Amino acid sequence: MKGLFSKFLILLMFCVAASAGSITSNYANHVYSTYKSSLEEAMKLDRALRTFVQNPSVFTQEVAKNAWKSARAPYGQSEVFRFYNGPIDMDGGPEGLLNAWPLDEAYIDYVVGSTNAGIINDTDNYPEITKELLESLNELDGEKNISTGYHAIEFLLWGQDLYVDGAGQRSFTDYVPGIGLNAQRRGEYLLVASELLLDHLTMLVDAWAPNTDNYRAEFLKLDDKVALKNILSGIIYMSGDELSGERMYVAYETMGQEDEHSCFSDMTHMDIQWNFWGVENILKATGLLNGVRTTNAALAQNVSDRVSKIKEMLAAIPQPFDQAILSETGRAQILASVEEMEALAVELVEVSEVLGAKVDF
Repeated sequence: MKGLFSKFLILLMFCVAASAGSITSNYANHVYSTYKSSLEEAMKLDRALRTFVQNPSVFTQEVAKNAWKSARAPYGQSEVFRFYNGPIDMDGGPEGLLNAWPLDEAYIDYVVGSTNAGIINDTDNYPEITKELLESLNELDGEKNISTGYHAIEFLLWGQDLYVDGAGQRSFTDYVPGIGLNAQRRGEYLLVASELLLDHLTMLVDAWAPNTDNYRAEFLKLDDKVALKNILSGIIYMSGDELSGERMYVAYETMGQEDEHSCFSDMTHMDIQWNFWGVENILKATGLLNGVRTTNAALAQNVSDRVSKIKEMLAAIPQPFDQAILSETGRAQILASVEEMEALAVELVEVSEVLGAKVDF
C-alpha cells in the first residue's frame, strides 16, 4: 500500500511539472503572437499615416483614425505582459515610449488658448524633428511630458476633445502646407512617432520570437514556479491594480477627462475591454486553470465565472467614458466593475497559491 502511495505521489509531481512547463510554453507562444499582431497592425497604421500626410483630406484622415483604432486592439491585449520586469517594462524597456499617459497636449502641439505651444511649433529649440529628439523628450521633466507612442499619434489625429458628445475634431487642414501653422513639421512629427512605434514593437517581437537566443529562451529556462509567478503577476496586477485602479477608479474618483486613457479619440471604453481581454486570453491560451481544477475545482470555476461576468459588465459601461464617469448610471457600473476586478485579483492570488507560485499582492 505504501509503495502504491509513493508511486501516486511521483506521478502527481510529474503531472504538475509537465503542466507548469506546458503553461510556460503556451504563454511564450501567446505573447509572441500578440506582439506580432500589434506590429502588423502598426505597420498598417504607418501606411495610412503616410498616405494622410502626403494627401491630407477628410477621407485619408478618417482612414488613419480607423487604422489607429485597429492598432490599439492587439496592443491593449498585450499590456497584461507587464509587472514582472519582462522586455516591455524592464529597465530600458519601451513601455513608457509606447503607451505613456495622460498626455499634456501642449507639450506636443497647439491647444486652445496657446496657438504656438509644443515641440511642433518650437522651431528655434527643435529645428529638426527626429527619432532621437522625440525619444529624448519623452517624459523629460514631467511624467505628462509625453512625446511618443500611441497617445501622441492619437492627439495628432484627433486633437483636443472639447466636446461632450464626441471625440476631438482636429481638421485635416492642420496638415496642409500654407493653411496649418507648421503643417509640414506636424506631418514629420506624426511619421517619426509612427517609425518609433514600429521600432519599439519590433524589439518586443524579437524578444519573444521562437528559436532565437533572446528573452524568450531565458524565460523558458526559468524555474517553473518563477515563470508561473511572472505570468500570474501580470494578470493579478492588471486586474486588481492597473486596470481597475489606475485606469478606471482614478477617473471615477476625479471625474476628470484628463485621467481617462484614450481621451482624444473617446476610445477608452475599448481600451478597458482590450486590457481585460488580455487577462482572459492568458487563462485560455495557457490552460492555467486546468492545473487548479485537479485540486480546487470550486476556485477554478469561480474564476472562470467571474471573468465572464466582468466582460459583460465592462461592455455595458456607457460611452463615451468621459461622460460615463459623470453620469449616475455610468458611475455605478464603473464602480461595480472595479470591485469585481479586485475580487478576481484576490481569487487569482489563491490560484497562485494552489500552483505553488504565490504572488504577493
